Amino acid sequence: MPVYTYRCEECSENFERIQPMSRASEPQPCPTCEHESDRVMAAIFENNSTKNRSANFPKRKRYTNW
Repeated sequence: MPVYTYRCEECSENFERIQPMSRASEPQPCPTCEHESDRVMAAIFENNSTKNRSANFPKRKRYTNW
């Protein structure tokens, strides 16, 4: 089962829960204050673009002497 991250708006606590995919969007109780908390998107998915990935690879050399 996947791990989902939740954030409590009441006390600003971040916490994780192991949930089945079918229950991922359901609010979860905060372990600190018991307030219902919504799921947040992990940062790894927000910055995953082709432009950012290609910047990390060296440029290819062109071979012109065949």
